[in-house]
Amino acid sequence: MDTTYTLLADLPRLVALAISVTAALVALGAYLRRRPSEFAAVQRRPAPPVEGIIYRDAPTVRVVDSQRVDRLRKVVRLAPGKHVDILESRIGMTPRFRITLKRIVRMEEATVAHIAVDFGGTTVSCGPLVEEIAFNEFVLPRASRDEPRNCVFHYQESGDALDFMRIKLRGVDTDADIAELDVLQVSGHWPAS
Repeated sequence: MDTTYTLLADLPRLVALAISVTAALVALGAYLRRRPSEFAAVQRRPAPPVEGIIYRDAPTVRVVDSQRVDRLRKVVRLAPGKHVDILESRIGMTPRFRITLKRIVRMEEATVAHIAVDFGGTTVSCGPLVEEIAFNEFVLPRASRDEPRNCVFHYQESGDALDFMRIKLRGVDTDADIAELDVLQVSGHWPAS
């Protein structure tokens, strides 16, 4: 009977000890989890500025082995009569994605760019503020807040694939006779269901 009485008298102390040890272990686990890793302490140096074409490329993002999204964004500066290939193509083959600046047209209200788009023979569309003057040739006004209305674009979805392309005019340097185009190209592939 003496041992039972002693055990009952020490029970509150034993419970308090168990709670204290458990709280200490939880606090230690939380501290170790929040502590930054040694690899995060390495600081990255900024890349030196690049002159010429401004590239804003994003690498391929792999979601799952069978899913893939490629995104490419470039700001291109072209003079009249010059072209740029956004996607590389083999020599002797039809360009996959080429933009040619035909001329810069100065109007009373604004300066616009006359461009030709070769998208592998595919017809591209344009917003209502863009004037289509021939097959894949457009008079493109400067982009404003209402981007979908004054850009050239292509959108195609086929089962497990999605292709999207958009071209908009960022500005025209009338002194240097150069147009600056913002080009976005996205391609995505998903597993067939």
